[in-house]
Amino acid sequence: MASVAIVIGGAVVNALAFSGSNYLFAKMGKGEAEEERKRHDQALERLASAEQDYERQRIQRLDFINERMEEQKHAVSTFTDVDKAIREYYLATGEDLSVRKPKLSDFYQPSDNQKTGEIIFILLGMAAVYCTALFIQGKKNGSKDD
Repeated sequence: MASVAIVIGGAVVNALAFSGSNYLFAKMGKGEAEEERKRHDQALERLASAEQDYERQRIQRLDFINERMEEQKHAVSTFTDVDKAIREYYLATGEDLSVRKPKLSDFYQPSDNQKTGEIIFILLGMAAVYCTALFIQGKKNGSKDD
């Protein structure tokens, strides 16, 4: 019975934590948060575009490598894996055709205000959890002594 109460209590605490944090984030620094969200959304759009270009380049390189390897009589079979094809082409010709996959960090860096706000929020949340745990522990110890 106690385990059921713990599971239900945990679910309630999680629900309150998530809804409370969403409410706090919505209310904190509304103007700065909106600007930061716009920057983040624009970075995600640029990342999506870069990923499409990356995939297009990988397919073009795969086709190019298959053609070149056939022309140079190095090909035993056509390649279907781009990374393996690039590696084999490099071993055969010494030419590096690798392409670096784009990441969000290439397009977006959180502002200092956002980083500071997140750190403060985490520290305050940890302090609140610690104080709550001490309070609960004190109540348990107090009720056992009675």
